[in-house]
Order: sequence, then C-alpha cells, then structure tokens
Amino acid sequence: MPTTGSESLIVAERIDAALVVRINRPDAGNSISHEAALAMRSHVDAAAKDVSLSALILTGTGSRYFCSGGDLKAYASIESSAELNRIFGTIRDTLDALETLDIPVIAAVNGFALGGGAEILLACDVRIAEESARIGFPQSRLGLLPGWDGTERLLRIVGRSRALRLLVGEPRLRAAEAMALGLVDEVVADGASLTRALAVAASFAGVAPLALREAKAILRAGGQGTFAERRQQGRSAFAKLWFTTDHKEAEVAFAAKRTPKFVGR
Repeated sequence: MPTTGSESLIVAERIDAALVVRINRPDAGNSISHEAALAMRSHVDAAAKDVSLSALILTGTGSRYFCSGGDLKAYASIESSAELNRIFGTIRDTLDALETLDIPVIAAVNGFALGGGAEILLACDVRIAEESARIGFPQSRLGLLPGWDGTERLLRIVGRSRALRLLVGEPRLRAAEAMALGLVDEVVADGASLTRALAVAASFAGVAPLALREAKAILRAGGQGTFAERRQQGRSAFAKLWFTTDHKEAEVAFAAKRTPKFVGR
C-alpha cells in the first residue's frame, strides 16, 4: 500500500493477520487533518476488502500521542456550516467505517488521546492503553462538544451521568481511571501497547473468519431491536454457521486432534 503524498500522514503495515494503521503526524500531536482523515479512510476501506485479515490495530507514531484530536490550525479557515460538515463528514464517515468493519478493531493507545483522539478510541472494539496515556474530552473548554459523533458513543459505553462528567467535568483521565469507567479494556506498561494489541489480534486469527464476523455483527447491533429480535439474530447466525465448510472442518480437525484449516466458507 503506498505511503506517499497525503497517505504518508497515515501509514499501514501488515503484521501476520493484522493490519497496523498508524497516525503519522508526531510533530502535530498526531492530529487529524482533512487529508489525514481521507488517508485513514483509504486504509479502512482496503481492510474491509481483505478477507485474510483478522484484526485492524490503530495506533500513533511516537511515544507521546495516540491522537490529540482534530488539527485546529488546519480547521481555523473553515468559514461556513456547509464547509464544516463536508470536512468533518470525512472523519465521521471514517469512524463509522472503522466501527462497522467485519473484523475487530484494536486501539493501541500509546500516549495522549484527547478530544477527537478520544472519539477515535470510542469507535474501536478493544482499547489497550499504556500506563502514561491520558484520555479526555476537553472540547467544552474550547466552547465546543465532540464533533465526530463521540457524544453518542460515549453515552453508549459509560452511561448518562458518567458521560456528562467526562464531557464537561473531567478533562483528562489516567489510563487506570479510564479502565475503571470502561473506556479502556486493559492497561499495559509504557511501550507495550502495540505488542499487546498484536497478541490480541493473534488470538482472533485462530477463529473461523465467518464466526468472527458474525460475532462482531451481533455485538455491534447491541441493544437495537426487541429482546426477541436480538435473540433471533443470534439463533440465525448460529444456524448459518452450523452449515459452513469451516464448521465441518473444525469437527473433523477436533476428531483428528489437529488444528483446523479455515477457508472462510
């Protein structure tokens, strides 16, 4: 995948069955400009088409910032609501695409994840933060609120009262505090987030691809629909997977005491 021009702002590297996507603007706090958002979207779209991947890992270049949010200097020239929605629509659509990938998305939080950086974090399925990472939503101190649909995602994850405190009360959380609230799933030593994320990605690689995708689809639906509809979704997925080639291969491999060879069918 090329990393020239705007794409050098976001670089991607294949490691085993994981695609590591790195925000590559350390001199700008790994902030997201419009060009960086476009580049990120191209990598997410490429991952969506690659059936050999078992996970996407998102991290930042350097050891200080995961992502400091939007590039305020670049956005300062926006002069109309139409232009604002067009430019911010790119990163909003990118986060929607990230959230709805068929494969798990793992955040390796290697530093500050503030403002839009914290919003990016919320669009990931698994969030691993280093001990010195700081996570927060300081937009209200700029007279704003999250602009990339982070309010809805935050509410979904931590609930109403905690979301309010995070949006207008607590500017920054330590990694352990973020984990206590459910914003982070695991805290690791500084410098170890990518290694740990790759280990988690490797655990997904041993799962039948179709089962992995069905699991994420069901969990992504979350509380949508009635109880009966949610239960039926799980039953339908189970029946569909039962008759797949991969399930039959797993049965044969189990009987033969060998590792199954999944083909995604």
